[in-house]
Amino acid sequence: MILKQLICSLALVLCVRTTSTAAKVNITIAAVLSNDTEIEQFQLIAAKYSAISDEKKSNIQLRWLSRTAVTNPITALHFFCSDIIPFQPHIIIVSDDVASKLVPASLSYTCAFYEIPIISISSRENVFSDKLIHRTFMRTVPPYSHQTEGWLSLLTYFQWRKVVLLHSSTEESRMMLTRFHNGADKKKIDIEAIVEFPVGESDYSTTMAEFKGYQSRVFILYAEADEARVILKNAAEFNLTETGFAWIVTEQLLQLPELPVGALGLRLVGADNRSAHLNDAVRISYESLEYLYVRGNLSQPDVSCANKTNPAWSDTAAQILKQLTVYKVDDGQTGVLAFSSEGDRISATYGIVNRHPDGLQQVGNYKISQTDQGTLAIKDNDILWPGNTKSRPEGIAVANHLRVVTIEEKPFVFVRPGSDCDTQVEVLCPKPSPQNRSLSDPYCCRGYCIDLLLELARKLNFSYSVHLVADGMYGAYESKNGSKKTWNGLVGELLDQHADIIVAPLTINPERADNVAFTKPFKYIGITILVKKNNMNSNLVSFMQPFKDKLWVMVLLSVHVVALVLYLLDRFSPFGKFKSSQEDGTEEDALNLSRALWFSWGVLLNSGIGEGTPRSFSARVLGMVWAGFAMIMVASYTANLAAFLVLDRPDSKITGINDARLRNPQEGFYYATVKGTYVDMYFKRQVELSTMYRIMESRNYESAEKAIQDVLDDKLQAFIWESSRLEYEAAQHCDLILAGELFGRSSNGLALRKGDPWVDKISMTILTLHENGFMEDLDMRWILSARRKCPESDSSPATLGLTNMAGVFILVAGGIVAGIFLIFIEIAYMKHKDKKMRQQELARHAMEKWRRNIQKRKTKEHVEKGPVESLERHNERSKGTPDEVHRPYASTPNATPNATGGVATLRRNASRNGDNYTERQMIV
Repeated sequence: MILKQLICSLALVLCVRTTSTAAKVNITIAAVLSNDTEIEQFQLIAAKYSAISDEKKSNIQLRWLSRTAVTNPITALHFFCSDIIPFQPHIIIVSDDVASKLVPASLSYTCAFYEIPIISISSRENVFSDKLIHRTFMRTVPPYSHQTEGWLSLLTYFQWRKVVLLHSSTEESRMMLTRFHNGADKKKIDIEAIVEFPVGESDYSTTMAEFKGYQSRVFILYAEADEARVILKNAAEFNLTETGFAWIVTEQLLQLPELPVGALGLRLVGADNRSAHLNDAVRISYESLEYLYVRGNLSQPDVSCANKTNPAWSDTAAQILKQLTVYKVDDGQTGVLAFSSEGDRISATYGIVNRHPDGLQQVGNYKISQTDQGTLAIKDNDILWPGNTKSRPEGIAVANHLRVVTIEEKPFVFVRPGSDCDTQVEVLCPKPSPQNRSLSDPYCCRGYCIDLLLELARKLNFSYSVHLVADGMYGAYESKNGSKKTWNGLVGELLDQHADIIVAPLTINPERADNVAFTKPFKYIGITILVKKNNMNSNLVSFMQPFKDKLWVMVLLSVHVVALVLYLLDRFSPFGKFKSSQEDGTEEDALNLSRALWFSWGVLLNSGIGEGTPRSFSARVLGMVWAGFAMIMVASYTANLAAFLVLDRPDSKITGINDARLRNPQEGFYYATVKGTYVDMYFKRQVELSTMYRIMESRNYESAEKAIQDVLDDKLQAFIWESSRLEYEAAQHCDLILAGELFGRSSNGLALRKGDPWVDKISMTILTLHENGFMEDLDMRWILSARRKCPESDSSPATLGLTNMAGVFILVAGGIVAGIFLIFIEIAYMKHKDKKMRQQELARHAMEKWRRNIQKRKTKEHVEKGPVESLERHNERSKGTPDEVHRPYASTPNATPNATGGVATLRRNASRNGDNYTERQMIV
């Protein structure tokens, strides 16, 4: 070994071409290779590029250093310090084989410390991509983890959307897993399970027994050779390598004898051509260093194991690494050579190989470059699948029996309790208990979605069992009691493996589509608003609606004030009837207070006024003004009454989603939706509707049925929900109406787990049902034909009915009752007055009789004693008494001295002087 090194050193000295060394700049490229063959190839390549440099007559002095790698990693540091560092290399090229597998790692650690770039032509381990450890490591071959891009392309090509990932518990496997995860998320491929196998086990039967329960039938294996042999052996024992399964393995396992027939894998083209990789490594090293020299950015390493510090070299090393990263060789012997920021080769070509009974056969290729993310070309007819079949596996366990979950939602799913279902139109759909799913209550389901399920089952020939969702929710991603967020409702049951398909009016939205696979829509919908018709409140006082309460009070007050002022004006005016009545003796025609009230009310109500009109000019002016006031008030009242009672139409209370009452609701105006649904998530997602969402959030309902009932009961003023359901409810209830235009348009679809092969089959069948009119028939059967016969509304004025004007009739009836009541009061009053008048009449008759008796006595005495004497005696007795009583004959001019004339005169005086007559009688 020592002799070989001496010979190589001598060859290096002979290779050095010295011309005008005073101005030459030394550039050293070292190589630590795994065998003598590679050393010889390196020397030939070095001679070629030295000749090229000489032809350019540049001031670069190329120096080449080649060493055979040591197999003991412990002595690698001593080897590096004694045989490599003294020559101050700018770049070191390395290779490895089975005997020297750990050499690249040892050199990478050391070169990272001294900041010397190192290029490997054979190391493909994933750990070298970690730039925190291998800061200066680069390679002309891609790492094994880059196979993941090819695997993902295969999965996409074969339409396998769900896989099971198997790997051993090593750092290499974990790095591959991370890269595969990132790519699977971008390509929407679901990793059903990730199974990690401990290193060193001799049997994995317990773990492999669970594989039968996975829905995916595609397995990707990335493991060490020893673990892979055991895994494949156990897989064969459980018949996991037979027809219907698919295996994709990493490149390292393609030569295993345990590899099943039909397995696929990627193999790097030209990976074993060490000479070509060595040539490309030397070329990119030489051209990058030459470029930096021309730019003046190249200095000597000037480092040693005793003294690492050299700031100038640190800058140069960084420049070399940067130049290697950005430089590209378009016509290299291994193809296009370019490095990524991690130092890994970007462009590469892989062969797609397939295990046949007689060995591996290439069935396609996969190319990747800086500009192309991957090009896959496969000869499908050349592929032999597990079980020696040419039929491509579905990649998933296709069950002929589907577990269907649905939800009560009219008219899509009608639910009634019981198990006596009509098998022609109904299916049994038990509802499990949320606490214990083994316990359930029997129900029968029918409706739009059930008919759709029956038709799909008939066309696609699958059996099914239906159950209602346990929690009654559609599906929202939320946390419960501060725990981790999970899906509830229909989506939660599908993801938790409690169901295989959701057959319900489940709205397709981005949040759900990220977690489940939707079929083609079976119905297109939107969001709308359900309100109760704004029917007019026809109460007993509807006729009073044109005026507000304050105006009515002012009108009534004005009537009495005007009547009082009229009375006062006519009372004190010298031209009023009150003065005239005193002069001409017609006092009963004067305008008293009661007549003034009658006048003001008569003018206001436009009734005829036969008497009691004001006579004075001042009062008449006020009367004319009052008449104008009455005309204006009556005309205004009539116009407003027509607007309120005749032209008022039952209509929606709100105009749509932009109505001010929704954006800024007043107290007592409530609106809501159903929590955890598509509509709820729509308002939460829309920034411009955030205020409405915050208002609704605390009022949202658990079910649509409760919300609709509250709208009917006037407890909820507006219910925001999916248009299909609200159209059905508006057709069922004449009191309900849809407000505004549709918004938030979307569609309903059936949902399955991602990668389920039933998705495409059901989607194609739904499209066929749309084309042949079946979906339109469902609309007619369950939605449109359910309309009730409601009174048609038009734009013509409504006819007033008894309900509208009942208050007026009651007012008339009240007037009649008041009149009857007042007539009884008048009769009672008149009876009391007549009784008093009779008493007065009796007293008057008694006085007249007494007076007649006195008169007779006086007459008798006059006759007996003579007129003169009798008269003097009479005057003496009656001295100091009223003349009207004691001098009947002289009380009135021209009165005749007889009893009849005296009584007539007294009665006439009594009629004029009222009660003075009685008083005078009492005095007499």
